[in-house]
Amino acid sequence: YPRTLAADVAALEGLGVDAVYAPSAEDMYPSGPPRIVLDPGELGQRFEGAVRPGHFRGVLTVVAKLLARTGARAAVFGEKDAQQLALVRRMVHDLDLGVKILAAPTRRDDDGLALSSRNAYLSRAERAEALALPRAIAAGAAAAAAGLGAAAVRQVARDAFGRGAAPTLPEYMDLVAPKTFEPVGETWSGEALLIGARKAGSTRLIDNARVLVAPR
Repeated sequence: YPRTLAADVAALEGLGVDAVYAPSAEDMYPSGPPRIVLDPGELGQRFEGAVRPGHFRGVLTVVAKLLARTGARAAVFGEKDAQQLALVRRMVHDLDLGVKILAAPTRRDDDGLALSSRNAYLSRAERAEALALPRAIAAGAAAAAAGLGAAAVRQVARDAFGRGAAPTLPEYMDLVAPKTFEPVGETWSGEALLIGARKAGSTRLIDNARVLVAPR
């Protein structure tokens, strides 16, 4: 990830933030890599966990350390990283940490691409390719809003990747239960998450939308 601490601090100062805690890796791990880490369980082995083995183990371990060090009563995580958000909420619940986890809505650029520090790595051509991801997510969300069932919503989103100037395939594109990230079946009804991931050049991007699926 691009690290822009000075710019981040300046932006926070402009918003009236009083203090920033930004420890280095040496501060967080003075004895080297931790020997005891948190196991994310089955939820952490699907999708992002499958593509990036061990990633969520590190995420949960460092988040737990940060919450313990700061004594935070609340913490905010972005909805764009939906699986991470679900895992942090599960960790806080299962370990009785007493921290309120708040979700920040995904923000998008004018072209629909979800804001991310990684977007800075995209060339103009790669950004055009990257738009296949929000296009597919939007197509699936529109299908759900039109009353289509789970199977159709999933298929519409996957098909949308093959349209446009840069047809491509996603790393994954699926409709899942929001708390467990298990793919939902054809008879599912109610709230679900449409999630997707792809690469544009060497930059990996993720996106999602919360949808209501009609009963079938």
